[in-house]
Parts: sequence; C-alpha cells; structure tokens
Amino acid sequence: MRARSSQLSRWSELWSITWPQILMLLVQFGIGLTDVWAGGRLGADVQASIGLIAQCHMVLMTIGIATANGAVAAISQSLGARRERRARRFTGLTLAAGLVAGSCLACVGGLFRQDLLAVMRTPEHLRAPAGIFLMAYLWTLPGQYLLSITTAALRAAKSVRLPLLAALGTGVLNIWGDLAFGLGWWGFPHYGAAGLAWATFASVSLGACVLLVCLLRSGLLQRDSLPPRRWMRSGGHYLLRVSLPALGTSFLWQTGFVLVLVITMTLPDDSVTALAGLTAGMRIEAVIFLPAVACQMAVAVLVGRSLGRGEKQEAQRTACAMLILAVAGMSALTVLLWFTRDALAAMMTDDACVHQETVRYLVFNFLSVPLMVANLVLVGVFIGAGATHYPMWSYALAVWGVRLPLSWWLGHVVLRSSAGVYWAMVASQLVQCAMLLWVLLRVDWKRFALGSSRP
Repeated sequence: MRARSSQLSRWSELWSITWPQILMLLVQFGIGLTDVWAGGRLGADVQASIGLIAQCHMVLMTIGIATANGAVAAISQSLGARRERRARRFTGLTLAAGLVAGSCLACVGGLFRQDLLAVMRTPEHLRAPAGIFLMAYLWTLPGQYLLSITTAALRAAKSVRLPLLAALGTGVLNIWGDLAFGLGWWGFPHYGAAGLAWATFASVSLGACVLLVCLLRSGLLQRDSLPPRRWMRSGGHYLLRVSLPALGTSFLWQTGFVLVLVITMTLPDDSVTALAGLTAGMRIEAVIFLPAVACQMAVAVLVGRSLGRGEKQEAQRTACAMLILAVAGMSALTVLLWFTRDALAAMMTDDACVHQETVRYLVFNFLSVPLMVANLVLVGVFIGAGATHYPMWSYALAVWGVRLPLSWWLGHVVLRSSAGVYWAMVASQLVQCAMLLWVLLRVDWKRFALGSSRP
C-alpha cells in the first residue's frame, strides 16, 4: 500500500510540474504563429524575412539555452540539498552570465548585421525588412536570455505558475502589439514590419522584468546572489561542465537539421515538393510534441532535486516514471492523430503533391513517436543530473554518424526520394534511444551531480 501511495504521489508531482510547461510552450507557439500570420498580411517579403531571421535567432539563442540548462541542474540540485545560499549564488551567476553574453552578442551582431545578412545569403529584395527584424531580435537577446534563465530558475524551485502567468501576459502583449502597431488595427499607428519586430522586443523585455521581480519574491535573488570571485571559480566550473556539452548538443542538432534540408533540396526527383512537405510536416510535429518537451523540462527539475537530496534511487525511479508517462501518453495521442493526418496536412497546403508529401512525413513521424519522446525525456534526465555530455555524444553519433550519411545514401542512391531521408531519421532516433537507455540503466550517470558538499 505504501509503495502504491508513493507511486501515485510521484505521478501527481510529475503532472503538476508538466502541465504549466505545456501551456507556456503553447503560448510561445501562438506568438510565433501570430508573427508569421501578421507578416503574411504585410506581404510575402515580410513573411519570408521573419522565417529567415527566426532561424538566425535560434542559433544565437543556443548560448542562452545552454546557460538555462546549467541553471536547472545547479539550482534544482542545490535546493534539493537544502543549500539555499548556493542556489541563490548559482541564480546570480547564471543571470550575470546570460546578461553579459546576450549583451555582447547584441552589440557585435549590431555592428556586423549587414555581414550577417550576407552570410545568410539574404536576397536583395529582403534586405530591408530582414534588417529591421535582425536589429530588433539582436537587441531582444539580453532580455530573451534573462527570460530563459529566470524561467529555468523558477522551474528549478518548482515555482511553475508564476512563469506561466508571466508568459500569458507577455504573450497577449506581443500579439496585441503585432495587431495594433504591425497591422494598424483599432486605429493605432501602422508601422508594418517595424511594428512586429519591436512588439517582440517590448514583450520580451517586460517579461524578463516581471520574472526578475518573481525571482526576488521567491528568495532566489537577494543581496548575496552575486557570489564572491573565489566562489565563482568553483561554481563557474560546474556550470561550464554542464553548459558547454549542452551548447555542443544544440550546435550538432542545428547544423544537422540544416544539412538534412540541404540533402532534401538536392534529391534527384521532386526535391522542391519534398522540401515543402518536410517543412510543413515539421511545423505540425512542432505543435504535437509540445507535451513531450514539457516532460523533458519537468523531469530535469525532479531528477536534479532528488540527486541534491542524495536520493539516487528516487532519481532513477522518477526518470523511469516520466519515461513511461510521456511515451504512453504521447503514443495514445498519436493513435488518435493517425486518423487525422490527411486533415492535418490539408491545413498546411493546398497543393496536392505537397499534401501527399506531408502525409508521407507524418506517417514516418507518427511511427517513431515512442523513440522521439523517449529521447526527449532522457535528455531531460541527464540535464537535471548535470550529465549533459551523454546527450551530446548521442546526438553526435545519431545525427552525424547515422542520419546524415544514411539520408544521403538512401535518398540519393537507393530510394532516390524523400522516403530515404525519413527512414534515416527513424534509424537515427533508434540509435540515439538505444544509447541513452543504455546509459540510464547501465551507467552511473548520477555521479555528476553536485551533491550536498560542493561548492
């Protein structure tokens, strides 16, 4: 009876942290969708510029995301060990690092923004709107970094509803700014692309300020949050040990994704249709897999806190419980969505060939759901434990050792179609899942946690 009660309590805790993350991710998706929709109302050039600069922004955000991963590991483990002062110091250190990194990138990017546009092969007719979005997004970086790190710190403290409320408020502000100042609705000045760009800047900056106030009220940000230099050396060493592999993982994934697009663009037959179907399918996938991403965020916190308390077996049980919950839940959802794949594809395109290609992508994608969800959850487990080098090596082997060469061989030589690329994706997911499961069950990944005595 006691074991059953403990299991129910664990499931309840997992769900209580996960559902606010799902809503926050939905808000972020809604903001991006509104930006694209409003850009389309302003013209194809503006809409294309948003997509182009959004990809650049994702690359620039990798440092902030890596720092946030380090914050989750260090702060959750410190709070689990009841080392509140250490948690505050890690909070101050990650915030300072994020602010400095974001500000430096904004300044350097602003000075060389024309060179960045040239490197991205921006067509001449897109230079003007793309330059507006690039400048605004660059100056959004400091606030975006602070927003990511403050959200991670509050999540590590299991304070998930305050970030949700802040995300809802800033999301509404962003959408309202798009419509009011981008499209000129309700009698407001019509600034076009500049209105869309600076609405994002205003909402992100306000959100960062609101969450900083939430950190102050939670007690994670106080006078002693800025640690002395001697402590920074030891605490910074641990953050780098967690954040650098996380940064490497993001780099491997982003570059691998770009190369998959290149392989698809150069397929021998129907490459344009294949690329359009792949792009549409990935947009649908991005929405469907929001719950799995939220599970990754939640399990990182719970594993980190268990390891901070020195409860290694509890961390293992939590990891396995979330793995079962996420895979079973997402698989059940996918069974329902399987019968709507034609309708989902029809929402993305009116072209019959692209529709058929999108459905083909969704078939492969839905069949590999258990693998993809398991990989996301397992990466979250190792983030919480500070063992981020395991995901990095799994991405290196799965993406660069399997997906890319197999995509080219199957897509260009054997099958000569997009099906070869999709089969390679499934194979790489299988390899990565096998690697991470082996680490979870056979390797002492818990030894990379801070524990109660350091630093």
